Amino acid sequence: MEKFTSSLEKLLIPIANKLSGNKYLGAITNGFSALLPITMIGAIFTLLANLQIAPYQSFITSVGLKQILAFAPTVTTDMLSVYASYLIGKACAEKLELEKDSTIIGALTLFVFLLMIPLGVSGVSGGGEAVTIAAALSTSFLGAAGLFTAMILGLIVPVIYRFFIKHNIVFKMPEQVPPTISKSFSALIPAFAIALLFCVVRWGFSLTEYGHMNNFIYTMLRTPLAQLGASPVTFVVFIIICSVMWFFGLHGGMIVMPFLQMLYVTAGLENLTAYAEGAVLPNMITISNWSLYASLGGAGGTVGLCIMMAFLAKSTRYKTLGKLALPSGLCGINEPVTFGLPVVLNPIMLIPIIITPITTFLISYASMSMGLVPFPNGASIPLGTPVVFSGLVAVGWQGAVLQLVLIAIQFIIYYPFFKILDKQALEVEKNDN
Repeated sequence: MEKFTSSLEKLLIPIANKLSGNKYLGAITNGFSALLPITMIGAIFTLLANLQIAPYQSFITSVGLKQILAFAPTVTTDMLSVYASYLIGKACAEKLELEKDSTIIGALTLFVFLLMIPLGVSGVSGGGEAVTIAAALSTSFLGAAGLFTAMILGLIVPVIYRFFIKHNIVFKMPEQVPPTISKSFSALIPAFAIALLFCVVRWGFSLTEYGHMNNFIYTMLRTPLAQLGASPVTFVVFIIICSVMWFFGLHGGMIVMPFLQMLYVTAGLENLTAYAEGAVLPNMITISNWSLYASLGGAGGTVGLCIMMAFLAKSTRYKTLGKLALPSGLCGINEPVTFGLPVVLNPIMLIPIIITPITTFLISYASMSMGLVPFPNGASIPLGTPVVFSGLVAVGWQGAVLQLVLIAIQFIIYYPFFKILDKQALEVEKNDN
């Protein structure tokens, strides 16, 4: 076992260190983290407006509350790519050590994102006549469909800006000029160059069959990435990577989260949009599946383990740890278990921290496939949301019930492994006394 652990450590830790230290993956993660309040607002208002309880729907419709609740999603969920372009661009600038210019770079990224959307919207009037509004900006790519473009531009624009700063291709103002004005003038050359470059890019795409950059990216990336993300095998691979990284004391969640966000955030937004429209939810796997089912109680799925320690442990050590870890574990925070049990570099726990989240995810996947449990509605589940409540919000009562079943499954899987640890700890305590 020690040879196996040593071999894994030599192979995986260098890769994990490179991924966790990657500036661009970190920028995407930080950008989406800053985006959380916007996504939460959109999700909460969407759920409140569309909660499928007949008396409730009749009430909010009769008093005009349904219309009021519909305002917020229009400028949050339906325009999420607008916020993402700014926040990812700003986060990338900070990662590239351009903190002083991060706000300007974020604004430039937003400018380029909007620049890539051609003007002109066509539709049908109430009288059935075709109408085109030349000066209108289409909203088609402001939401989920433009998210890949927002991420790509959020990484490209700061790099181009840094080139000009690094080579000192900027306007230099006298020292007497206030810093705010000086900063604005120093940004003129890189800003103009970025604007000119992407104007040419937009023109170039207009000559192709795709028409514009958003359509090209959505066509070329969305289909293969959607197919990759829809496969449960992909999700299982991320679970394994996360669990193995935690075994070595590395934050597995931070390592896999950028990839999860790139693959599954769009799927969640599509589900949320479909939920608001009363349509069939298109995606079985979204980013919510991670906290709802796979990492229920934290990485390794340890709520069942916390309950076991708190109520069945015979050793004082693990009984005390269980009581301390259970409240945080119920809210998806399991560092007390990870470092207190410990899970880190504990060969007895390597198998269950991998097998448990895989099993609970596959059970949830099978339950959704058979129609026993609805797909996640796309609502974001922030860290700290208690189990059962998270299932109720993101899925419905079926999701809450499934989470209880999965906690029982966790309990069963961890039981034989924990009994070994508990027995060892009990013998140590007896010898010490």
